[in-house]
Amino acid sequence: MTYDETKARLVLIARQNGGVVTASDVESDPDLAADKEITSAAGHALAGSTNVFASPNEAGWFPYAELRFSELR
Repeated sequence: MTYDETKARLVLIARQNGGVVTASDVESDPDLAADKEITSAAGHALAGSTNVFASPNEAGWFPYAELRFSELR
């Protein structure tokens, strides 16, 4: 998956889960797990958005335990 496709997939997961993406959601998705560096970079980009609240992850490879979107466009 490309970087843009990965960001779109993370947003899609958030839409399906009431605006929240968890590390578990991300790490269990085979497409996202196939390229951990791109997925982590996409997570960092989304976490830096003004409409996303990010909680750091202490375990696993995805850098955020949770990405919570206050607004999905």
